[in-house]
Amino acid sequence: MKTNQLRKLAIILCAAAASLVAADPKPSEASVKELLVLSDSPKMLDMSKGQLATMAGGPVQQALQGKALTPEIKKTVEAGGAKIMATLNEGLKWEFFEPTFVEIYQSMMTQEEVDGIVAFYKTPAGKAMVQKLPQLMQASGQRMQQKLGPLMQQLQQISQETVLQLQAEFAKQN
Repeated sequence: MKTNQLRKLAIILCAAAASLVAADPKPSEASVKELLVLSDSPKMLDMSKGQLATMAGGPVQQALQGKALTPEIKKTVEAGGAKIMATLNEGLKWEFFEPTFVEIYQSMMTQEEVDGIVAFYKTPAGKAMVQKLPQLMQASGQRMQQKLGPLMQQLQQISQETVLQLQAEFAKQN
């Protein structure tokens, strides 16, 4: 074979091999939906409602500090809380988010990966992982806050010192 023919053959073989590698099938919609259900994704979305409600109600709680809670104020707070929950219940429906999750999983995972994860979640260890993950995440978050507390205080101190230095510099300019 001539050198040109060998090059062409090598290019064709490389292209064929690349197309085989790239041909990892994207996971089916049904398999991704099964994975999302087994991983309790709908339940996690529901759980986030409580956290979001607390965050949304934060300014209300701050406004109430040091104030007498009359029946009218309690009624206003309860009505606001009900509106927040109604908005969250409407805005955080699984049916609204599921297609987005399916699309993301399909774009980033192969069928083989989804099948493997689904198989894992069907085992006792996988079921335990799904069941305990919310508590693991909560405990991890709390511990991280504890460990980051001193660092956050240092950062806050540095920011305060910088603000004071800037104020002094601004005062010199006037």
